Amino acid sequence: MEERISVRVPATSANLGCAFDCAALALKLYVDIHVTPRADRAVTIRYTGVTPERISTGSDNLIARTIWGTLESWNKTRGFDLEIENQIPVGVGLGSSAAAIVGSVAACHLITNRPLWDAELLTLATRLEGHPDNAAAAWLGGFSVALDEGGRILSFSCPVPDSVHIILVIPDYPLRTEEARAVLPEEYSRADAVHNLQRAVALAAHFFSARPAFRRSFFDDRFHQPHRATLVPGLTAVLEHRHPDLQGVCLSGGGPSVIAFARANPEAIGEEIRQVLAQNGVESEVRCLSADNLGAKGWNRIEGTG
Repeated sequence: MEERISVRVPATSANLGCAFDCAALALKLYVDIHVTPRADRAVTIRYTGVTPERISTGSDNLIARTIWGTLESWNKTRGFDLEIENQIPVGVGLGSSAAAIVGSVAACHLITNRPLWDAELLTLATRLEGHPDNAAAAWLGGFSVALDEGGRILSFSCPVPDSVHIILVIPDYPLRTEEARAVLPEEYSRADAVHNLQRAVALAAHFFSARPAFRRSFFDDRFHQPHRATLVPGLTAVLEHRHPDLQGVCLSGGGPSVIAFARANPEAIGEEIRQVLAQNGVESEVRCLSADNLGAKGWNRIEGTG
């Protein structure tokens, strides 16, 4: 009986305004990666899902390339049939690259029967993708914080209750991470650093309390959103938008997607944000959902294929 490795990885929203490159949230949108090892060195790829025009099914496919390269680095090279079922839009600030790489590295561990230690997997995934916050949330689920300790990634996570209503507003255009990074300054003032640090600590404390009651000011940021507003038409107006049940709104990752948190009426709030973007010439879709508290760590499995 052949074995098929399956890993489900959630989308992630990083930065959350103030917690730039420190924290991320796992969301109930997924990429399912199925890998069936072959006896030869051939690789086949089949993709189904959203934004197919942004996904290669050739040798440069990110998941296939990561699996092949990781196995090769372990001297375990072999062919495989790869099936990708994807709900995560690519290039919109929802951690699609981190999900692909975390899922690929996890699949390689399962194929080779290597232990899945959190720090080892996250360190390798971060080395390949560059964002420890996204990788930590994708692997551990919930709200996750991550830090680089001399090249080794440490991470901590907590579940997010379903009472936290999450709203995604996803524009119809992509924004490359490299472009979003290029507009950021090389240095920040002490006042800006303290401003963000105060809010990031408060935000993390509320998530880890298991009784999050957010304030809009928790999401205020001086590190990246003011600079990225030039790349995301309507972002400034969205960040200033008010609704009685809106607890906070910010850019998701490097954008252009927006994530918002509400105590109630998520659909109405999402529609209002969509209209603000439309007034600035941006078409978008609204998704109301909750956090994923399992992460890929809780979703991977090995199956027989016949």
